[in-house]
Amino acid sequence: MSETHLNTETVFEASWRHICRRINTVLELKLKIQKLEKELENKKSQEKGQDDKCNELEKLKMEMGEIGGVGHFLGNDKGTYFGGVRDEMADEELKKVLRLFAAGEKKVNLKFLWFQYLEVAEAGWTIQFKSADKNYGGDGQYFYLWLSNKGGAKFKAIAQQIGGGSGKEKNQRELQSEKDGTRQRIKYEQVAVFAFVRFNITIL
Repeated sequence: MSETHLNTETVFEASWRHICRRINTVLELKLKIQKLEKELENKKSQEKGQDDKCNELEKLKMEMGEIGGVGHFLGNDKGTYFGGVRDEMADEELKKVLRLFAAGEKKVNLKFLWFQYLEVAEAGWTIQFKSADKNYGGDGQYFYLWLSNKGGAKFKAIAQQIGGGSGKEKNQRELQSEKDGTRQRIKYEQVAVFAFVRFNITIL
């Protein structure tokens, strides 16, 4: 084989290796670009989810207001029959409060009749309130409040009994939830027969 032929093959091989390296470089760049595009798409999706969550929270806050359960309520809470701003919460009101939790709200207020017994689920959260009265399934001593969601729902509460006609507050207690199976629970001792029970709750 002639020297010229060998030189030609050497040049060809060198050129081919160069081309292969260029191709590999282009492929690596393409993979990096695809990875960056995917990360950017995921980031935009997460930001959109966060924006949607924030928008939902703001919408609920505007719709519900303080007397609907947003934040802590410390005003006069007598019944509407006596000129108050609200009565006890029922299923629909509690579902909205649970949607607040799902949207990221940490502080809410709840108001129950002393003899209520109910359990509501919404947006991955559940809430249950049980009267202290034996005639309504209670143990004759404590009101019970349970909260739960899949991530855990530790909370603290300022609990009060509220006079239905006057709004008088009695038996204020600061309570910390305890684990009860898969849920978190507080128990609040009944010391008087007042119409309402109010909880100002903070998720921890």
